[in-house]
Amino acid sequence: MMMMKNVKEDKFLSIRLVRFLMRVTGFWPAESEIEKRLLNGVLSYTICISSISLWLEVTELYLGKGDFYALTYTACSSMPVVIIMLKIIFFLRYRKELLNMLKYTQDNFWYAQYDEYGSKILEKINKKGLILMCTFTFFVQGTVCTYILTPILENIGKNESDRILPFNVWIGISTTVSPIFEIMFIIEISALIHCGICFCCFDNLLGLLNLHTAGQFKILQHRLKSILMRVERTDTVRLLIEKQKQKVYEKLRECVILHHELIWYSEKMEQIFMYSTLCQLLVSGIMLCVAGFQVFLARGTLIRRLIFIAHTNGCFVQLFVVTLTATDLMNESRAVGDAAYNANWQVLSHEENRGVRTAVLMIMIRSARVCSISAGGFFPVSLETFMAVLSTAASYFTLLRKFVE
Repeated sequence: MMMMKNVKEDKFLSIRLVRFLMRVTGFWPAESEIEKRLLNGVLSYTICISSISLWLEVTELYLGKGDFYALTYTACSSMPVVIIMLKIIFFLRYRKELLNMLKYTQDNFWYAQYDEYGSKILEKINKKGLILMCTFTFFVQGTVCTYILTPILENIGKNESDRILPFNVWIGISTTVSPIFEIMFIIEISALIHCGICFCCFDNLLGLLNLHTAGQFKILQHRLKSILMRVERTDTVRLLIEKQKQKVYEKLRECVILHHELIWYSEKMEQIFMYSTLCQLLVSGIMLCVAGFQVFLARGTLIRRLIFIAHTNGCFVQLFVVTLTATDLMNESRAVGDAAYNANWQVLSHEENRGVRTAVLMIMIRSARVCSISAGGFFPVSLETFMAVLSTAASYFTLLRKFVE
């Protein structure tokens, strides 16, 4: 596929959103040496601010170990930070592979030339991706806003010595006096906003890559169906001149190569994302349970309950985005075999078109094994996984409620 002009690089808002979020965290291919240094600096900032956030949460968990309600309260803010650190570690391990994959995606998926059908597919992907990613990002940043607004509202009318920060800081000196309070407040807000971006950027990227890979499989299905669309009877094939037969074979050969490349791309994507996906699924069930506990059973003000409502919504949408797009990838990769079967190959002469029939058969056989994103290599992620995590969270919540009672 040929490259488009650079003026069309910003055509799709979903791609622009993902690129912005990933650049803010430092995980994006650089186009120049200056940009490379800048992204390395941003990545260093991301690691530093995430480490500080993790230290704050671990300290708070340790000091609140005697209070069950305090532990569950802190756990809601601790688990996202733990997930962020784990994802950063995993993606640092595969950073080179991730950047190479993003370059390949830009060259072959996002900025390539398409026919009318392919352009419609990309438009649909853009709309669906925008809805999913904007919804997820909205709820994550909504959680960030509730954490920011809570101390601001609760500090109204309080003395200087009674002021509170979004998160407690244990550094051996009083954090309620000026200007230490203002400095710590700005640092915590900056860390909170950046952690919110880190929490949603990797899953938004995975969701968009799933959608575009599924879209490429759908385009391949259309190509397979249209190659032999005019062939209706065996006699028609016999009347084809040798040049036309060779052209049909070459088109099918291109489809086989494209199918092989998409399979390779899907396997590479799974290799990069499978461990972060596993950690996310393991933590999501616990997080939904703990956040639900704080909403319905814990003692707290309305504004603090809103924090955990936002937590629950964000975690729910996050699971839905990842599992829905992974299901699309599985379904479209499986449908390639059906498209090859429906490509009128049965009317081809067995003696004179053996190469064409063999190419179609290869695609059908390989499509029997679907492409998917697995959770650590243990099981493929799909909407069934989404329901399983919700069921597990409900079970944990029931046990936790009985424990408290």
